[in-house]
Amino acid sequence: YEVIDFLKPEMFYDEFLSETYRAILSVEAHSEVDLITVSEAMRKGGKNFDMMELVNLSDAVTSAAHIQIHARIVYQDYLRRKFMLNCAKSLAEANDISIDVADLIDGHVYAIETLSNVSDTGLTESIGKVAVEAYNDYKTRAERKEQGEPIGIHTGLRKLDNVLHGFQKGAVYILAARPGMGKTAFMLNIARRTAERGNNVLIFSLEMTKRSMVDRMVIADSGINSEDYKTGRLTPEEFINMGESLERLSKLPISINDTASISIQQIRAQAKKFKRQGKCDIVMIDYLQLIDMTQMKGKSTNDEVAAISRQVKIMAKDLDVPVVLLSQLNRNVENRADRRPILADLRDSGAIEQDADAVLFIHRDSYYSNNADKNEGFIRVAKNREGVVGDISFWVDDCITNFRDEAPTGIKGVKEYF
Repeated sequence: YEVIDFLKPEMFYDEFLSETYRAILSVEAHSEVDLITVSEAMRKGGKNFDMMELVNLSDAVTSAAHIQIHARIVYQDYLRRKFMLNCAKSLAEANDISIDVADLIDGHVYAIETLSNVSDTGLTESIGKVAVEAYNDYKTRAERKEQGEPIGIHTGLRKLDNVLHGFQKGAVYILAARPGMGKTAFMLNIARRTAERGNNVLIFSLEMTKRSMVDRMVIADSGINSEDYKTGRLTPEEFINMGESLERLSKLPISINDTASISIQQIRAQAKKFKRQGKCDIVMIDYLQLIDMTQMKGKSTNDEVAAISRQVKIMAKDLDVPVVLLSQLNRNVENRADRRPILADLRDSGAIEQDADAVLFIHRDSYYSNNADKNEGFIRVAKNREGVVGDISFWVDDCITNFRDEAPTGIKGVKEYF
């Protein structure tokens, strides 16, 4: 029981040892393990073996006292062999000029990440130890509550914090909307607000450049008109505001990668690097359907998206950070009388909904009706593994793409949905 959770038959280099261990595992599941039961299991499995070799193997180790140490040696040697094979394959491909360098790097990263997943074997712990951790976590939550802070990372909106309790470590949050609803702007609103509280934010922008993202944050932070900023028509006072905003933003712990073609393996590798450096408290990805899927050739779009969705969940859990993953909605929403999004509208795969801890939809009626207030909208919490679901109203200034819980004083507010 001390080794079967991590040691597998294929990890033995010697075929006889591999088949013997495989037989031991099959016997252990329903009977006592000894020479007779193991040899019988090998016979039933159609394996040719020398009984004396099995006897000598049993006699070679007189005690199981150091079984974990011995098993770890086998395990480490297996990983070393796999690593050497991966490196040899990468070296051979590096000499093939017909292979694109980006594909070469991506393939190598994928192989190393796969091997890393094998080496990251989870430990089984007693409930007593976990109970102590649960108690300490509760005390931390109680302290944050007393200080008026969300339990997790600030979402940028007080009402959303009240429902989600902030973004939680190890959780995946899907932020979805039809094009033009403002999902990227809302993500940047989250990034800026949470970074202002000292959280390290790592953004992967597959659609917009770093410069475009910073431009949006400058406009939202300074309150200057976006058109005046883009066309160079700022007044002297607005120019000063822009400079002050740039100075504030430059001090925020936000890192942006705007590689247009990047795989989930590369995203995970960079996030791990930033986590080791203490520079990653939350990961944001804009957006799922643009993640490079060339390593998944031959799969359907649904299967590709499902695989990426699963890898994002694994990344969140392994790094112990929240991941905000933006996603598109399919066109079904356009064909209904009620165009408010539902879970079935998530584009390409039902696995997105399954893997997510929470699914958030951004909706603004003004997208479909000229009679609706363009500053009003709501976030539909369609799934929330840790709490309630419902619609949360917000107010947005379109000119500066700034999201608030309510309209500023003197401006018509929004109907409370939640």
